[in-house]
Amino acid sequence: MALVLDEQTKGRECISTIDKPPLNEHSKLGKVFLVGAGPGDPELITLKGLRCLRQADVVVYDRLISAELLDEVPAYAERVFVGKASGHHILKQEEINALLITFAKRGNLVVRLKGGDPCVFGRGGEEALELAQAGIPFEIVPGISSAIAVPAYAGIPITSRGLSSSVTIVTGHEQSDSTSVNWEALAKVGGTLVILMGKETLSRITLYLLDGGLNPATPAAVIEQGTLPQQRVVTGTLENIAQLARTARIQSPSLVVIGPVVALSESLAWYEALIPQLMNV
Repeated sequence: MALVLDEQTKGRECISTIDKPPLNEHSKLGKVFLVGAGPGDPELITLKGLRCLRQADVVVYDRLISAELLDEVPAYAERVFVGKASGHHILKQEEINALLITFAKRGNLVVRLKGGDPCVFGRGGEEALELAQAGIPFEIVPGISSAIAVPAYAGIPITSRGLSSSVTIVTGHEQSDSTSVNWEALAKVGGTLVILMGKETLSRITLYLLDGGLNPATPAAVIEQGTLPQQRVVTGTLENIAQLARTARIQSPSLVVIGPVVALSESLAWYEALIPQLMNV
């Protein structure tokens, strides 16, 4: 990971770390940092997030975390994988919460490393609440959400003057066949609709939106492995995007964007031009 691009950059990065005190003085009670790792590209982590990793005693990390970020963790630090895939969880959420509390009570600086932003469908708020109730000091280190970054890497600005002045971010993954999302109402909101974790339910979602009155010709896109060299983008309309995604065999992680801004993707596909170079590195 090219975190240091040249000697001038290296100097600035080192100064930013040296000038700041340690994140934790290792008192009897430790501290937990809920850190957003960003959407996939390891260079999209924040400076504070990277600093946390480099000082961590324990890193509790999710499934989609880049190996390059884990390389930034000190050799002495303990790495604990708690990743979740559909239908397969290494640990239940309650067990993860308990693990963070246990490590912190031992006096450790604990980094809970999550993809995207901890509080955008990342259950970071739940973990923070458990820490607060247990009397554990914690900080939330925001990360770049995939809801913003993945469309940008696909050439889709989620707002654009004259096309979209609002954004709605919603999950397409729920625990049952019923839905708590009022898709028919969202069909009338306008602007840009970003659906996280919506691959499996996309056919049903598009039907809900069509029933709500959203124009069948509304541009739509599904983006697989966004911000990574393996990124794939399928574009179409609300009416046909589910079928196009099935035909292309789109896999998780993927994200859906629906709205007029999707029409800009062909002209603004800057990352697509870089992918051949990245794949040859």
